Amino acid sequence: MATGALPPGLVGELEELKLRLAMMTSDELSAEETSRIAAEIGAIRLQLKRLTFEQQEMQRRLQG
Repeated sequence: MATGALPPGLVGELEELKLRLAMMTSDELSAEETSRIAAEIGAIRLQLKRLTFEQQEMQRRLQG
C-alpha cells in the first residue's frame, strides 16, 4: 500500500498536539483517557515510521 508524501503542515500539527498534551495535568485526563491517548500516539508514530520507510524505498527505486 503506497502512501505518498506527508500532507503539508502535518508535522507542525503533530508538534502542536504534542505540546498541548504535554501541558495537560492529571486533573484533565482520566487514567483510561491517558491510556487511550498513549495507544493512539504509538499508532501515529508507527505510521510515520512506515511512511518514512516507504519514502526511502521509493527514492532508492527511483535512483536505480
